[in-house]
Amino acid sequence: MLNKLFALCLLASFSGAASADPVRLVSAGASITSVVQRLELDSLVVGLDSTSAPLMSERDLPNVGYQRQLSAEGVLSLRPDVLLGSEEMGPPAVLQQLREAGVEVIVLSAQADLPTLYENIGVVGERFSRGAQAEQLINELRSQVAALPAPPDQRPRALFLLSHSAGSLLVGGSGTAGNSLIELGGMYNPVAGQFSQYRSLSAESLLQLRPEWLITTSQSVDSAGGSEALLALQPALAATPAGQNGRLFSIDGALLVGGFSPAIVSTLAQLRQAAAEPANQAQSAN
Repeated sequence: MLNKLFALCLLASFSGAASADPVRLVSAGASITSVVQRLELDSLVVGLDSTSAPLMSERDLPNVGYQRQLSAEGVLSLRPDVLLGSEEMGPPAVLQQLREAGVEVIVLSAQADLPTLYENIGVVGERFSRGAQAEQLINELRSQVAALPAPPDQRPRALFLLSHSAGSLLVGGSGTAGNSLIELGGMYNPVAGQFSQYRSLSAESLLQLRPEWLITTSQSVDSAGGSEALLALQPALAATPAGQNGRLFSIDGALLVGGFSPAIVSTLAQLRQAAAEPANQAQSAN
């Protein structure tokens, strides 16, 4: 709620500051940039963060670096009117420098859930005079979510894994994008009631959890050197039902950077389909 109020206050502050020249926009966070694209605001974008760059690769726009480690000099060199991103954006001192330099900094919520996605779309649409398009997109996404297959009566146990820079695996608990994916995908996260955020787990704990699905990002798979190498970071996973049946589901991590991307609904549909598969059916999804 505080994030929404903050964003709306920004809108009110700048509602009368429109000029004849097009707004120069820097977008940070792949999910936020996906909203910008869906609202057809691409032409305003003069720079992107590293997570957003692949979304507009054909334009070869300047890259201002990773969203959490922006530099004031790099952003200001593009002469932006607006920096749009999520609360994952930073560092805070850099954002303050940009505000003092006259850049409008819009910080949206990075909460990974559907209501926040709809809210962010609405805020971006209002700020950039795309209110009708934003409402249309929200209604389209709501319809797609309503059409998702119902979760099975017996939800399969699933763990969300991230490859850590130290060469270990972290498991997502409550309050994570991974947990939201599991729940919205029609599965059950057995560690959600045990801890929040991400933790490494012992081999014994993983075996006791008996996950039927392992969910991770394509970036984690790539950084580990492939699916087998990823699972080898914790050999006990091979002895779980998911490991024995080859049930590793890989998604594009860009869909989770800065909250949910509008494209997340198609991933939820795939997860719902996976959740409904018979327990003994081997599958590797991506």
